[in-house]
Amino acid sequence: MSSCPGFQGRKPTPASFQGVNYSWLCHPDERKSCGACCGLYNYLDHSREALEGLLEARTLLFQRYPLTPEGLAAYKEEARGLHHSPPLCNEIARCEFLGFVDDERRRVGCLLHPALHGEDLRELSPYGRDLCAEHLCPSHQYLTEGERRLVAAVLDDWYLYGLVITDLDLVRESLKLVADRVGCMPSPEDLRRGAFKRALAEFLSLKEHWPFRDRRPRLGKYWFSRGEYRLDHPFDDPWDRLLCSLETDPSQWGQAMEFLQGQLERVVGAYLGEDDGLRPLGEP
Repeated sequence: MSSCPGFQGRKPTPASFQGVNYSWLCHPDERKSCGACCGLYNYLDHSREALEGLLEARTLLFQRYPLTPEGLAAYKEEARGLHHSPPLCNEIARCEFLGFVDDERRRVGCLLHPALHGEDLRELSPYGRDLCAEHLCPSHQYLTEGERRLVAAVLDDWYLYGLVITDLDLVRESLKLVADRVGCMPSPEDLRRGAFKRALAEFLSLKEHWPFRDRRPRLGKYWFSRGEYRLDHPFDDPWDRLLCSLETDPSQWGQAMEFLQGQLERVVGAYLGEDDGLRPLGEP
């Protein structure tokens, strides 16, 4: 039996995605991965529970079909019926071949990837084989190596990791604000201090659990309407950029700002060794 569900008898390589370059942000290690470029979050309901159910359903459905042109076409047609929610943006494809690629359901990935079964079938994806093989998201270019390594070292959860690593403002501005307070940019080596690692992880988890979230259709700083999206982002202040990336309701901006500054202060305190017994993030 294959170690990767859905590939029994299909000459799979190990479920660790053997041969994948783990320096890529999409698969930084064997504990997590990101599927944002494959349309993972392009749903009005992009909650953890909804996407987890969708990925599980796709993964189980995929194993019922043979890896033949006819079988994969039949899978794709049936998988289209698994979409649980309308898209945020019609122009962003939601690939039906994105599923779980390990038994533990810790990593999302391409069910057509050659690392799984030795043959590249990605021409069946909405973007085609070449784009899937060559595309790198903006985070590869605009985040520094240190920023990328920090996020990868702090987060071990596919859902939150994908949301955070693709949010340039959240990563860059929060780390810059910490650096301004402590006198240097935090490095992955600083995570050896457990209190700082926990505090930074809890701060980044605000991306999922932000209590001041706007209820309008939105992902990060992008508002979506009728399939279009625009960047409503006129702010020069780093705090404003952070609040925007967290999808803050404009009517709660002041209260949200005060709360966010308090949460970042906890990260600074942990870095400086002022709070070794961090309590869970509180409610506003």
